Order: sequence, then C-alpha cells, then structure tokens
Amino acid sequence: MNNNQLEKNLFSIKPLLNSSLSILVDSLSAVFLIVIAIVSLCVTMFSWKYLEVYKAHSPRRFYPFLMLLFFSSVGVVIVKDLFFFILFWEVMTLSSWFLVIFEGEKREALRGGLQYFIATHIATAFLILSAVILYSYSNDFNFTAISKSLSDILKGNFLLSHFILFSLSLAFLTKAGVLPFGFWLPNAYPQPPSSASSFFGGVMSKLAVYALLRFFLSVIPLSPYTQSWGFIIATAGVFSIFIGTIAALTQDEAKRLMSFHAIGQVGYMLLGIGAGLYFMSLNQFVGITALTGGLLHLLNNSMYKSLLFLNAGSIYYKTGTTDLDRISGLIRVMPLTTMTALVGSLSIAGVPPFNGFVSKLIIFESSIGAAKVSETLLLIKGAFIVFGIISVFISAITLASFLKFFNSSFMGKMKLTYVERGNVHWSMTLSQIILALICLITGLFPIISLKLTYNAITSAVNLSLPNFSEIFVTSFFGFGINFCKNCSEGGVWFPIFVIFSVFILSLLIFSFERYAQAPKREVETWYGGKEHSPEEVTYTGHSFYQPFKEMVSFRIGKIQFKGLYPVGLPSFKLSMPSWIKKFLNPDDWFYYPFANKVRLVFISIEQIYEKLSKKYIAWLVLGSILVGVLVFHLSGGKP
Repeated sequence: MNNNQLEKNLFSIKPLLNSSLSILVDSLSAVFLIVIAIVSLCVTMFSWKYLEVYKAHSPRRFYPFLMLLFFSSVGVVIVKDLFFFILFWEVMTLSSWFLVIFEGEKREALRGGLQYFIATHIATAFLILSAVILYSYSNDFNFTAISKSLSDILKGNFLLSHFILFSLSLAFLTKAGVLPFGFWLPNAYPQPPSSASSFFGGVMSKLAVYALLRFFLSVIPLSPYTQSWGFIIATAGVFSIFIGTIAALTQDEAKRLMSFHAIGQVGYMLLGIGAGLYFMSLNQFVGITALTGGLLHLLNNSMYKSLLFLNAGSIYYKTGTTDLDRISGLIRVMPLTTMTALVGSLSIAGVPPFNGFVSKLIIFESSIGAAKVSETLLLIKGAFIVFGIISVFISAITLASFLKFFNSSFMGKMKLTYVERGNVHWSMTLSQIILALICLITGLFPIISLKLTYNAITSAVNLSLPNFSEIFVTSFFGFGINFCKNCSEGGVWFPIFVIFSVFILSLLIFSFERYAQAPKREVETWYGGKEHSPEEVTYTGHSFYQPFKEMVSFRIGKIQFKGLYPVGLPSFKLSMPSWIKKFLNPDDWFYYPFANKVRLVFISIEQIYEKLSKKYIAWLVLGSILVGVLVFHLSGGKP
C-alpha cells in the first residue's frame, strides 16, 4: 500500500562503516511521533513546578537527561539504519538510567538503577549480536538491505533464522518490560520523579513495541518463522497480562502499582500484535484487525498511563508520599486532579466510553475471532480463545486495582495536614487535563484513532491488504468489525448512543429527586459513641482485597511470592573494588565537574562583558564630550 513518506539521507559514515544516518517518517513513525510530542509536552509542563519538591537535588541533574531522552526517542522511531537505531537506542537507555538514579542517595533508587542497567544492556548485547550477524550477510546496515539478506537466511538456515528472531525479540521484550524479562521494571519505574516515570510508562516502554512492529512488519519478511514467533509473542503477552495485573492488585504504593500495570498493559499490545503476526498469512482480516488493535491499545495506553503517573506525582506534591495507606480524601483539595485520575482509572480498566475499551474490544474480538480461521489447528484456535477469555477476566482485575487506587487516594476523610501544603500548580493540572480529554475524546470518537493506526500498520506491511472500509464498518459515531469479506460484523460499538442514554437516565433521576424535595441533613459519622481520628477509621489501601491478596501470596523455599510475583529473592553480598564504585557514579567524576567548568566559563564571559560594557560606556561619554568641544571650537564659539 502506497503512503506518503518522508525519507532523507542526512550523512554517511561509509568510509568507516557501510552505514548512514537515513530517516524515514511513514504513517507508523508518525503515530509514535504524535505520542512523543503530546507526552513530552505534558511531562515538561508538569516538571516545571513539580521538581520543587526535590529541594535537595538540582534541576541540572534532571532536565538535560530528560531532553536527551526526548531527542533519542524521536531518533529511534525515524531512523532506517540499524547502526544508528542501536545508537539512539543506547542513548535512550543511558539517559533514562540517569533519571532512575536521580535520587542517588536512596538505596531503592540505586538498586532499581542497577537492575535496569544490567537487564537492558544484556538485552542490547543480543540486539548488537543480531546486528553483527545481519551485517555479515548484507554488508549494509540499511533496513532494506537487511530485509533482503534476511529473506535468504530464512529460506536456507533454520537455526540461524530462529536465533536472529530470538535475539531481536529478547532485546525488545526486555525493554518493553514483558515478563519474565521485565523483572526490573517494578523496581526502576517508581524511582525517578513522577514526570519522568510518566514518560517511561507512556512512551519509552512503547518504543520497544514500535521496534517489534517495525522489524516484524517491515524488515523481516513474512514467513512461517514470523508466524511461530507471533504465537510466542502473544503467549508472552498473556503471561504478562496475568502476572503483572495480579501483582499490581497487591501493591500499596501508587507508582509501584502503576509500574506493574505497565507490565500488564503492554501484554495486551503484544497479544494483539502476536495474533496479527500469526494470522496475517492465514486470514488477513483477522491478522490486520489484531495488529490494528494492538497498536491502537498502545496509542491509548500512552495517554492514560502517562496521566496516571502524573496523578501520582500530584499526590506526592500535595502529601509528600504515594503510600496508599497514608493518604485519603484528596478530592476536597484537588478536585480537578481527582477528575483526571478517575478518567485515567476508567480508561486503563477498559470501561466504556473511554479509549481503553475500544482497543481492548478489538483485541478480544481478534483473539476470539481465531475460531473463524479454518486453516488454523484446533489447538491454536483454542489457545487464542483462552487468551481472549483471560484478557477479559484481567480487565476486571484492573478495574479492581484502580478502584483501590482512586478510593484510597481521593475518597474518604481528608487528613488535615494536607491543607497546610500549597495546591497543585496550574501547569501540573493543565497537563493532566490535556491527557484526560484525549482519553475521553478518542473513546467517544474512536474512528479518528482507528483510521490512524490502521494506516500505520498498512504502511509498514509490504502486502496488498483489504481496505479499511472492508474490515471496519464505520461511521463518525462508532464502528463494527468484519472478520471476512462480505460477512456480518463481529461486534458493533456506538459510544455516543451509550453516553446519550446515560445522560437521559441521569437527568431523569436528578429530576425525580428535585421533584420529590426530600429533606436532607448533614451529620457527623457515628462511630458507636466514641470519637475517632480519621486515621483510625480510614479504609486503607492495604485493606482492599485482603483475602484475594492472601490467596495469591505464598512462599516456595526461600522465595516469597506476592501476587504471584517473586519479591523475597535470596540476597547475596557483592563486593566491588572502589574504582568500579567510582565508575558507576559518573555524577562525581564527570557530570558535576563538567557542569561546574561550563558554569565558570559563562561567569568569566559575563564578567568580561560587564567590564567591556562599562569601558565602552565611559569611552562613549568621553567621546561625546570631545566631539562637542571640537564642534564648539570649530564654530568659533558660536552656538
């Protein structure tokens, strides 16, 4: 399918290496550029005042790495050369690592940063290894040349083909936080300031999904290999959906809860993408629908996941903690933040009419739609149907965990100590409102984002695919799905009609209440004749779903599992030479000395400028006097 593309070769390093910095912006890249632009804008606005809570840390340790992270993220999605892709990938990893260890004096930040550094660089090593193998065949790092070489490898070398696909998948799945490779994510994402965590959860983990899409759709030719790895990717996605979401339900700290949900939500994307890769060669209707659903869920998730991390940042700004056991009643002092948190919570849970429902519906329909593909083995059909059922069940678990987050944070009695703190700054509130409105608008009018993601998928696949109107029966108010040519829809959704019905019912209830004019009075809550402080009677976050949490928490040997996730791994001591410890703390030996040198240079330039400016003004005044005397003398003393 021909689509408008922007392609340009900026410069080449071919005398040293057969590689060049070539950029390609097609519909797939454009989707991610839109995501990066929106989230980076909101993150920057939020950070302006939010960083004031980190009084012991200079913003100089934050903004340079945040801007570098934005820059490298753009680079990852627009380059079409594997060498420069890895270069931008590594810059993205290192800049985000510096943000993870922003509070380097905290043991948790250092531990999370170390896990993140080791896991992502082992994954990058596999990416580099696959790049070296591909370069040895193609003698070029350009994606087009690599695709041609891969076509020959897939035809004649079974083991090497699977090893290359394994290396690429391992690299990207680890960065995306897919279990079991994403074990590092819940320990790393909560550590940086919430604005950085927002970009991590909303964009950075999604770039790994972009890489999977780009390589499996554009670079790796469609073959039985991609079909097999599509099933593996879908299986890994369902495993992450289940374990990540169950583990999130047991968390009592807001950012850690959202980090586990980042694992679970990326699983939905991989279920859609994996199903699409598997069925693309068997039934293009099911395949392209599943791929569109996976990418649409990525687009939706980037909005509400970024929003929820900003909500957690607002809570921290107001209360100094994100511990759900220590906060409550924030709706009274943060009403707008409360409304945006409600939108984000309902969106991630897939509650209609918010955007999370639309993409989950397409993924569920596509997974269960495997039953319509006659060429598929019965066992595979059953597996995908089970995957869809598990995903539907886990959506209810997601709703439960965010009811816990919302109720613990914003509902209940307010603790009076919150009033003493200043309210959330307008720039922080505005950034959350922008993301919340996007979640609502794209949920009410799904056709906008649906066409955007469909065009992105078809632009990346070098195949003749069905038209958008053949698969999606659409109108401005909703859509239906066809899983075969000239057949009835697999599902229909019209959010506007649902909202209209809810509005009419709400209006009727309000009218009946006003008409009845039932008397009301407000009284203090009665606690059995005894006065209690709000802390004593608050239903804390830890109290939610206690029987369920106990059921999924157990110990095997020395390993403690909480929410089916290992948290009590045996500790071991590792002594390191002092020079290694010094090397792992680049702030002391590189960043601060360099920043101070630059600061001194600018101070010197400023002093020189001030001195020159004073001398210049003095010479200007003296010159003016001399010119005046000279003119007076030449005129003979006459005015």
